[in-house]
Amino acid sequence: MKRLNLMFIMLIFLPNYIFCQDIIDNSKVKTNSGEVKIPGNWVQLNKMDDSGQTYLKNKEGVIIAIAQNPKNKYSFFKSNASDFENVKLFYTWDSDYYKENKFKTEKIKENPELEYIIWKYNDKKLDNVFLFGSSKSNFLNLLVYTNTWSEDEKIIFLENLFKLNN
Repeated sequence: MKRLNLMFIMLIFLPNYIFCQDIIDNSKVKTNSGEVKIPGNWVQLNKMDDSGQTYLKNKEGVIIAIAQNPKNKYSFFKSNASDFENVKLFYTWDSDYYKENKFKTEKIKENPELEYIIWKYNDKKLDNVFLFGSSKSNFLNLLVYTNTWSEDEKIIFLENLFKLNN
């Protein structure tokens, strides 16, 4: 009878235990406006105090950067504009800076429904692929910097990272 009870208990609780486990490990980074989860294992390299951008690296050597800051802390922010309009202003503000400094920039994709823009600039070595998005009262600034991944892989990673934290 004890054996039967034990088997019954295992049949009830074991599936819950198995399916409740995280299959993918997540790393976490503390930003100026909270915490951001990142799929996979990442090691922090450094953090820029002025922008709040934190740089991380994985075992493949891929470098990413993450910043999450309140929208109203940016000079271009318009409180009467929509979240996506403010994301477009963020993109214009940052990409114009790179253009003024003679870097080539290109908008890759935008998603008005999910409120993000993916774009890149080339630092004369590699493409820096960014996702600028709106997340509640914050801007989420995500970057992938590597020649290990294709541009499509960078975009998929950025979109998944944004969805995980939005």
